[in-house]
Amino acid sequence: MSKTTDIYDVVFMGGGPSGYQGAIRAAQLGGKVAVVEQEYLGGVCLNRGCIPTKTIKASVEVLRLARKGKTYGINVENVSPDVPAIIARKNRVVELLRGGIHHLFKQHRVDLYPGTGRLLEPGVIEVTGETGVTRVCARKVVLATGSRPARPGPLAGDIPGVMTTDDILELTAVPASLLVLGGGAVGVEMAVIMAELGSKVTLLEMEDRILPREDAEAATYLQSMLKRRKVKVMTGVRVEQVQGGPNVTVTLAGGGALEAEKLLVAAGRRANVENIGLENIGLQADGKPLPVDEHMLTGVPGVYAAGDITGKMWLAHVAFAEGITAAEHAMGYQTAMDYRVVPRCVFSTPEYAAVGMSEDKAKEQFTVTSVSFPFKSLGMAQAMGEWEGLVKLVVDSKTEQLLGGHIVGPHAGDLIAEVALAMRNKVGVRGIVETIHTHPTLAEAVLETAQGALGLAIHMPPAERS
Repeated sequence: MSKTTDIYDVVFMGGGPSGYQGAIRAAQLGGKVAVVEQEYLGGVCLNRGCIPTKTIKASVEVLRLARKGKTYGINVENVSPDVPAIIARKNRVVELLRGGIHHLFKQHRVDLYPGTGRLLEPGVIEVTGETGVTRVCARKVVLATGSRPARPGPLAGDIPGVMTTDDILELTAVPASLLVLGGGAVGVEMAVIMAELGSKVTLLEMEDRILPREDAEAATYLQSMLKRRKVKVMTGVRVEQVQGGPNVTVTLAGGGALEAEKLLVAAGRRANVENIGLENIGLQADGKPLPVDEHMLTGVPGVYAAGDITGKMWLAHVAFAEGITAAEHAMGYQTAMDYRVVPRCVFSTPEYAAVGMSEDKAKEQFTVTSVSFPFKSLGMAQAMGEWEGLVKLVVDSKTEQLLGGHIVGPHAGDLIAEVALAMRNKVGVRGIVETIHTHPTLAEAVLETAQGALGLAIHMPPAERS
């Protein structure tokens, strides 16, 4: 016998980035709100993605700096990683932040229904949990069920030694050798982390370079940095066959084979659209992401979708914005998503961050000025001992408006925010130049690059300004 709830204003199916942030926003606007979550609040980002990997990377950064201690005048001996302790710290951080979301739900009076949700009809969700079956009723529903790692082609199924990005975050020992399939953000991040921990890493990418959809100059620079970090990079290769066992053997198209103790699949994700009742509300249950309009509405009145399930951009911060957009529209506001200025980051060493167009894409539509400034010419970067990298700005030569920004170097993910803010508010490079930047800081690299775009760079020789 199932129980039936009172009618909620908005119910979110999924408590990941779009679900929990959207729920809190809807509650802030006075709504009676609930979230259905079958596992952990925070979704992939908090539990098996952004936060766990960055927590592990923080430990690895301490290890890297300790090994470089002598260059800073510090004598550090017998430095080695304690992998179980690193994973334990990661788990503590995740549990702390997950608990924070539970606390926020209580403060905002957001009801949580633990269990698996399935739509019976628009506005009616059947939740199956440990305490039985509950029918949750809502005026509006936001589908926010997220995604899972993809295992394409020859990697499908359970193959001994083959790991997903979920699996590698729970390792208690570093594999002696590791193949990483996929030269996108996740593959690059994990390759750097595992190499620093002592694994012999080979990164495989079927395109002609890593980060194939990013700016060619910046991506090529980062690729050279990976090689210096002892990550072997193989591009233009396609996996044809995988054989598990004590070691994993990969056969490449066109001949040749590679062997390693483990293989990490970092080749994309699949939207979680199965078994959530899409067929009961007239939506196509074909395994593909759900199309939505600018308000995050599906084709069914009162039913929204947000986050990875839409397949638009597989980024947690985009999911945050989509969930909030859906929540506000569901509560009567005319909020719409704007994807024109979305920063993105690869948390490798050094980091890569970008916003807007690559230089090549910009040249297809605009007359472009492109300027790069090296971190090695920046006082703060030299003081930190983190001088590898560059800042690149792509500018419309006629209007001085920013078309794109690309940063390889320390704290690139933080620095790109200034470029994104300038783009979003049409400040232009002159606005950056006319803003006094604190000295000494890494942010001065953005200032110097903007100066260079106007022919005003102080620490850049005239021959390098274009």
